[in-house]
Amino acid sequence: MRILMTIKKQPLAKLVVLTASTLVVAGCFGTPSHNPQPAIFNNPIQISESIERLELYSRPNGMELSARDQDAVANFIEAYQQFGDGPLYINMPAMAHSGLGAQQAAGIVRQAATQYGVGHAIQSGQYQHRPGAPAPVVVSYRRLKSVPQNCRFQGDLTSTDLNVPSSNWGCAYHANLAAMIQDPRQLLEPYATGPSNAQRRLMVHDKYIEGQETSAAFPSRQYVNAEGG
Repeated sequence: MRILMTIKKQPLAKLVVLTASTLVVAGCFGTPSHNPQPAIFNNPIQISESIERLELYSRPNGMELSARDQDAVANFIEAYQQFGDGPLYINMPAMAHSGLGAQQAAGIVRQAATQYGVGHAIQSGQYQHRPGAPAPVVVSYRRLKSVPQNCRFQGDLTSTDLNVPSSNWGCAYHANLAAMIQDPRQLLEPYATGPSNAQRRLMVHDKYIEGQETSAAFPSRQYVNAEGG
């Protein structure tokens, strides 16, 4: 009888030791003090306003742009057409306002803007400069840009006693997303909804009423057979 009791107590002792060990291990991972917010709210994409500038230097007696300069003007106006926010500014030096070179430079910009359909957005102005100093014709506009995320500074990844994500959680996700978005205005407001296909909508409705399959027909080549043979 004593032998039987000894045999029964041994598994019980092992169970007690195993339970205590489990509690010690579980104590290393404490419960979070608060529910962490979704990763989409961590390190969000920042959008700022920047000013794009193009400086055209001209001679007092006139200028003639090279092919490279003409491409620079065309690319600048094309970028304004896509990303510009507000007017397209042409600021001329005050002392050279009536000079032939400055007038030719401004005329080239106006001609390019008209070709791209943004000639109505031009606003002209003047600025003061020091006598004898280079005074270009400055073309500028405002646009929105996404600010790059600095993900090099990681949080303390060894601090896991509270079971909460690190402070840098989600940074790489938002940095890659910001790099893929061409126009940051897409983050501020969605595109306008286009008109729906009324003909297709009525066709699907009629098939639904008649109990037919409403999905479009798939060509046979789009079906994939996963069975070996």
